Amino acid sequence: MRYTDKQIIKIPLSGMTAVYTVSGGVMSFTCVPNQTVGDIRESKLFKEFNKKYPCREIEPMAQVARLGDSPRRDFSAGVTMYDRATAFLLRVYDQKVTETATDTTVITFLKTDDELYVRHVLTQRKGYAAASLHLEIENKGNDTVLELASSFAISALTPFAEENDPEKLILHRLQSNWSGEGRKESTPVSAFNFEDSWSSLGIRLQRIGALGSMPARGYLPFTALEDVEHGVTWAVQVEAPSSWQLETLHRYGGITLTGGQADYLYGHWRKTLKSGETFVTHNAYFTAVQGGLTKACAALTKYHDTLYRFPRSEQTLPIIYNEYLYSWGDPRIENVRPQLQTARALGAEYFVLDAGWFCGNNAELLGDWNVVPEKFPNGLKEFSDEAARAGFTAGGVWFEFEAVTDNAELAARTDWLLHCDGLTVNHQGRLFLDFRKGAVDNYLTDKVIRTLRENKLNYVKIDYNENIGFGVDGAESPGEGLREHIERVVAFYKKLRDALPDLVIEVCSSGGMRHEPLFSTLGSMVSFSDAHENPDGAVVAMDLHRVMQPRTMQVWASILPDHSVDEVYFTIAKAMLGRICLSGRLTEVSPAIKQIVRDGVDYYQTVKDIIQCGETVLIDTDEIRSLRNPKGLIRLMRVRDDGRRAVCYCFKYGTAARTATFSVPGFRFVSQYGTGKAAVSENILQVELGARPLAATVVLLEKE
Repeated sequence: MRYTDKQIIKIPLSGMTAVYTVSGGVMSFTCVPNQTVGDIRESKLFKEFNKKYPCREIEPMAQVARLGDSPRRDFSAGVTMYDRATAFLLRVYDQKVTETATDTTVITFLKTDDELYVRHVLTQRKGYAAASLHLEIENKGNDTVLELASSFAISALTPFAEENDPEKLILHRLQSNWSGEGRKESTPVSAFNFEDSWSSLGIRLQRIGALGSMPARGYLPFTALEDVEHGVTWAVQVEAPSSWQLETLHRYGGITLTGGQADYLYGHWRKTLKSGETFVTHNAYFTAVQGGLTKACAALTKYHDTLYRFPRSEQTLPIIYNEYLYSWGDPRIENVRPQLQTARALGAEYFVLDAGWFCGNNAELLGDWNVVPEKFPNGLKEFSDEAARAGFTAGGVWFEFEAVTDNAELAARTDWLLHCDGLTVNHQGRLFLDFRKGAVDNYLTDKVIRTLRENKLNYVKIDYNENIGFGVDGAESPGEGLREHIERVVAFYKKLRDALPDLVIEVCSSGGMRHEPLFSTLGSMVSFSDAHENPDGAVVAMDLHRVMQPRTMQVWASILPDHSVDEVYFTIAKAMLGRICLSGRLTEVSPAIKQIVRDGVDYYQTVKDIIQCGETVLIDTDEIRSLRNPKGLIRLMRVRDDGRRAVCYCFKYGTAARTATFSVPGFRFVSQYGTGKAAVSENILQVELGARPLAATVVLLEKE
């Protein structure tokens, strides 16, 4: 194909159309739902709508910057590395569309005169309404230094209007803090002055990101832009195992979403790309849907189907029991035995020893990974044997194998540890293994994989409880050192998975500090949060439906002897928003409370098909402003993939009597669990939650 000076290429995909615009050899990218292709304003794509002050410079889709690049004269220097010189020097010379029975791939080929070659790769699994983007950057010229290598750039938003109405474009982001993951932030772009000046000159920018090895702090690596007037939402979720950034920019009349690996300006990242070398960015997953934020999020999370690799036992979504909220870090065979019997009687199929099997009571000792004889005199094999005899499908243990405490014998191996500016990275006695060292890989292969295999442990909870920081030594920049290290951590996860194919892996990082698509799909489940015993966990679990599938979201259900009946119903209903993880002092509660728990576990079996294979169509947590002191009503609805069954959840905080309503056309009431009174009339489900301080109900519906 010959690329003219001005050209628009439209490539239809499942659910959306990829739109490539060429101007002067530079190519930009956007996407729209298939039904809206005819509504695109070409003048917006070419930046030709301002007749008095025309700006014909489109936004390059391959956002790459190198050491020495000039910024644009748009006041962006020191603000962003977007649109540096290399991005405009990359000229398109070919594009190939490949179709297989399962996938569509669009590879666009670009190059500079000094032989930097970039492949812009779009891949979509057929039948899904989302797709992935990444860059492959190959250097065929002299050695060069990368300072920016974004995974994606989606420009010319909104393409349905020549001039944006900033009151009708909503920027959605998800704040995330410890025990407060996934809180929605929705703001009209007028709040950011995202509109043209009198001459269109100047860049306006909002950046979110995270530095280090806990990528879900502050914000999740997700962003969405909703065009309320035209009923279209664009959403992106990036793989971000280490430092990342997402930028939303307004420039010359249009908004661009872009990001990926944190750049030199934000993330202290430079990478020398030698002649003959190729650097590949992580994937960004994106969608454009007719509808709002919830529909866009459903398209992204559904695409995770293409990433997971589940062991056989996970096909039935077993209930988990984790003893942590019983022993609080002091498991012993004598206190585990009664829990085994109680947990199994309540329907749990996985039993997990959490932290403490390797150290003294409430001590922190990470790195040596030796079982404590006083706690398990016959080793971990005795535990796994007893779990099997009790009828558990899997028995498992907790590891935090990336960390070393300074009281461990392993801490003496300073050559195995991460350093920054020549000093060991030490956070109040918490040190970090350097996974780039072959000796570290060998050590953990012995301590982790061998321990699991020899003790017939087929479940592992992998935790991670401290952030490294912005970078480490050992590479051409601190950011690159960190990136290299985390890539080797990811490789060890995959090695563990490959070595033990039937192993159930739970990914945890102080609860939800690694809620990003790569880490989240390396295992079978992720711990939703450390909101263990507080009722606001229901808000967190609902919010997280926007970024992960509930079949992989493990939700704590801790039951204590002093819990009221309402609190028990609330806790079990909350856990049904994902995978139920029982814990607490269940060995000590009354038979009546145990029966409520068992009833909840049995009820979960009737709705788990919708949790496993469905779409979340309603997430309403907007009434809750404070997680510490929640007041109000929250709702969620999920419909099975075939549309025949649905489950509705509602929770109330505070003593005001409330009734939750859901639009359920064509559905009939089947059953409920909880303390409300539910009924369907004239296609409306009403759940009366009364005046209890805490009230919760889960309702199963079926098509008439």
